[in-house]
Amino acid sequence: MPTIETSQGTQVYVFGQTAILVDFAHVDSHKIPLFFIAVIGLSFLLLLLAFRFWFAANRGSRVQQRIEPHLGAAANNPKARRRASRDKTRTRLSDAIERALADLKHFKMVQSMIERADLPVRSGELLAGCVGAAVVLGLIAAAVGAAGILVLALMAVGFGAPLGYVSFKAKSRVRAFENQLSDLLITLAASLKAGHSFRQGIQSVVDEGAEPAASEFKRVMTETQLGKPIDDALAHMAGRVGSKNFSFVINAVTIQRQIGGSLAGLFDMVAETVRQRQQFARKIKSLTAMGRMSAYVLVGLPFFIAAFVTLLNPIYMSPLYHTGLGQKLMVGSVISIGFGSLMLKRIATFRG
Repeated sequence: MPTIETSQGTQVYVFGQTAILVDFAHVDSHKIPLFFIAVIGLSFLLLLLAFRFWFAANRGSRVQQRIEPHLGAAANNPKARRRASRDKTRTRLSDAIERALADLKHFKMVQSMIERADLPVRSGELLAGCVGAAVVLGLIAAAVGAAGILVLALMAVGFGAPLGYVSFKAKSRVRAFENQLSDLLITLAASLKAGHSFRQGIQSVVDEGAEPAASEFKRVMTETQLGKPIDDALAHMAGRVGSKNFSFVINAVTIQRQIGGSLAGLFDMVAETVRQRQQFARKIKSLTAMGRMSAYVLVGLPFFIAAFVTLLNPIYMSPLYHTGLGQKLMVGSVISIGFGSLMLKRIATFRG
């Protein structure tokens, strides 16, 4: 081949799967070292940061070292000291992340989502866990020789998985509160009709209600005992829970308490309104079930077919994963699928 090219000035092209794989390997051989250097550099920085907080937590202060012999057996327990050291390191890392991201809107949304989900985790700890999961998945994918775009996709999945779990827990808790709301309003109305005060009615909900409503109203009672006005405590609860129906109830109760009138009759009327709104929302959800299922199938079908064909014939799908054109096609496909899923969601979603 080289003799023909030099003597006659012709260009010879070789086709076939073997030639394509050789070209792919030649292109990837220049890109993979840069990717590994970037991943290893990021991991090294995170490791240095972790060691810095670990050494800072283990060093302690001079005062603490001087009083430790007088604290008893708890301070001399190695397991207790290691646990305290881990807690202190986690607290320092969370404080640093929260100070750095305190003014960001999305960080405040993450904080409210954690509070709505009622999970014993701080926002800084959650973001640190997201970054750690992304780095671990990226290193595993890079170690097995996956394509660069696949490594980035796995890192995105690792970063979003903890946030998705917290969002799922928050939505589940709001849904459970919505289902209890009409019964809670009827309980409050019955307590007021029996001659109890509004505060005593809320206490009856705390004593007789189920989770999550009982814990939320218990927090309201705790805030009022600390000197906070009950209207402000209920408004804070409405913003914390994130229920539109409960916000509607709180607005109606606040207006009624200011202008005067029967709160028992108001609770009966609002309970009936909330029940009708929930029945209407369930009816709309059942009517749009076919459209939502069609959207799920259309969004998930391309990924399922790609994974299935890759398992059956990896060489056939290799150009899609290892060439620049194939990677651009995948990015464009993901963007198109995301845009289409948003349109389908807009069509099949009713906001009442």
